[in-house]
Amino acid sequence: MVRLYIPVNVRSPSFWLFTLQFGVMYLGSLLVITCLSFFLLGSWDYIPSVYGFILSVPDLTPNIGLFWYFFAEMFEHFRLFFLCVFQINVFFYTIPLAVKLKEHPIFLMFMQIAVISIFKSYPTVGDISLYMAFLPVWSHLYRFLRNIFVVSCVLIACSVLFPVLWHLWIYAGSANSNFYYSITLVFNVGQVGSTMGPLQSVYRPVH
Repeated sequence: MVRLYIPVNVRSPSFWLFTLQFGVMYLGSLLVITCLSFFLLGSWDYIPSVYGFILSVPDLTPNIGLFWYFFAEMFEHFRLFFLCVFQINVFFYTIPLAVKLKEHPIFLMFMQIAVISIFKSYPTVGDISLYMAFLPVWSHLYRFLRNIFVVSCVLIACSVLFPVLWHLWIYAGSANSNFYYSITLVFNVGQVGSTMGPLQSVYRPVH
């Protein structure tokens, strides 16, 4: 893999100036988007409806994510604790990945998108297809991958079984939520396998 290493020197004033510029750009963009949303809607109600909804997970409608089954079966007095544990996964891996992949910023972006897709409270197929569309970028690493055939079969089989088990559970009544959620777990394991392969091979020499 081609290295795009950006030297980081915490003692250099230019590094902190560079960091400050991007921090101001990010906060300024966020402020502009927030203010535009307020002017369009005329109230701040969109903040709990959009951001609060994602963080608090009030809707437990079954989906392809990991949240709905756990919180549907959980005692209410444990909800806040496990909500924090589940939501912190999106942020927990950022610093270790940034340190490990500091020489590969594009690959770091790919990994972050994949982590967000896997641990998002309400994931969609669009979230998964976004990061999987980047897989051909690292086609030169495919020869280092292990179990690529197994992972591909898992993802394809789960994609086929999702609507089947949903129909058996919701419409036919011959299955229950455990069947559907087991496919969800296997599907997310397949996602982890599809991203861990390139991550493990990123530091192997390519001749």
